[in-house]
Amino acid sequence: MSVIRLLRADLHLMDAALGSDDALAAALGQDVVAGWATFTAALQTIRDALAANPSGSPWGARFFVAGDPPELVGWGGFKGPPEDGVVELGYEIAEARRGRGLATAATRAMLAEAFADARVETVIAHTHAQRNASNRVLEKAGFHHDGQTVKVGEVIWRFSVARPASPETELVASLGGRARRRPRGSP
Repeated sequence: MSVIRLLRADLHLMDAALGSDDALAAALGQDVVAGWATFTAALQTIRDALAANPSGSPWGARFFVAGDPPELVGWGGFKGPPEDGVVELGYEIAEARRGRGLATAATRAMLAEAFADARVETVIAHTHAQRNASNRVLEKAGFHHDGQTVKVGEVIWRFSVARPASPETELVASLGGRARRRPRGSP
C-alpha cells in the first residue's frame, strides 16, 4: 500500500507552484516530479482565492508528497466547503508516478479528512464519461458510480461515497434496530 502525505496549500506554496518546479521544490524542501500538475489553470484560481483570504479554507488544495526521499508527485483537494452535506474532491498524479497506488492513497487520505468534519455526509468526484484509471481509483477508495451530468457542455460521470456508518449504527442495523447505545462505562 502506498503512503502519501497531504500538504495543505498556502499562498507561498501556490506562488512557488506558479513560478516553476524549481521554485516549488525550494519552497517544499523536496524534489518535484515533472508533470505533477496538468490542470494548471486551476492553480491560478486557487492562488487568487488564497490571496483574497490568506488564512485560507480547510476545503482547498493539497499537494501530494510520497516516497523516500519524499517528492511531490501530484496535487488535488476539495472544490469548496461542504454544501448540504456534500463536498467534492479532485486529484492528479504525475504520469511518471502513476500505477503505484498514489492516487488511491491520496483519495483515501482526502476522504479521511472530509469525514473528520461532521458536516460531511457524502463525498463526490467526477470523471470523463468512460471507463478509465480515474474510475478505478475512485472505486478502490470506496466510491460508486451514481450517475452523470453535463459540465461545460461535456457529459461526465459522478461518483460518490457516503459517510461510513459508526460501529454502533452497524450493530443496531444488524440486530434489527433493537440495540441501544449504552453510556461509556456502563455494563
